[in-house]
Amino acid sequence: MNRRLTRISKYLSFILRHHPESIGVELDHEGWLNIDQLIHNANASGKSITLEQVRQVIASSDEKRFVLSDDETRIRAS
Repeated sequence: MNRRLTRISKYLSFILRHHPESIGVELDHEGWLNIDQLIHNANASGKSITLEQVRQVIASSDEKRFVLSDDETRIRAS
């Protein structure tokens, strides 16, 4: 994983595991978050993230830190 994707992975962990409120989002009762909302709020908070980058982080993570829903519209930390 390159440096940019590593930074995005750490940022996603921060949001999905610890502080979703820092970008104004709330996880559902099972820890899921809509990916479009995540990207929109992250970008509005000054973090430039694309859907493709999120998918690359998920695909390249050896430890499988994140999971996509079956319909690939939501993400959560594993």
